[in-house]
Amino acid sequence: MEIIKYPDQRLYHISKEVSLPLSKEDKALLDEMYNYVKEHKEDAVGLSAIQVGVPKRMCAIRRTFNNRVFNYKLVNPKVITHSPDYIALPEGCLSVEEKHEEPVKRWRTVMVSGFDAITGKNVIIKAEGFEARILQHEIDHMNGILYTERLEK
Repeated sequence: MEIIKYPDQRLYHISKEVSLPLSKEDKALLDEMYNYVKEHKEDAVGLSAIQVGVPKRMCAIRRTFNNRVFNYKLVNPKVITHSPDYIALPEGCLSVEEKHEEPVKRWRTVMVSGFDAITGKNVIIKAEGFEARILQHEIDHMNGILYTERLEK
């Protein structure tokens, strides 16, 4: 699976909604993206379809922490509510090779709705801290925004 790298202009395209039920092609792409994130767990916790050249509102997320797994194959995710407060920490991205140490400001807590292809159900995810940051980062990709645009100067 080839990851598109900055400054490729496709990273700035706004991804399109995905029709449900998922096509075989969309299921296969989500499976491939999820397996990539799972196999590259030292470098990756999330991957959006636009990062592999497919402008669809889909992402694969997998994070393991303290014997807990936060994993989704999300389709059409949307932030439906968020906390008023922010946290600002450094971020990285598979599509940005240059490392930045400047903090990225993100909401501390988010509630996200979408379809999870792992469970085959519509879900509402309440996430905080790092997991909230992952969701916001991947949804930004779907909206054509790279984290570098959110760096605190």
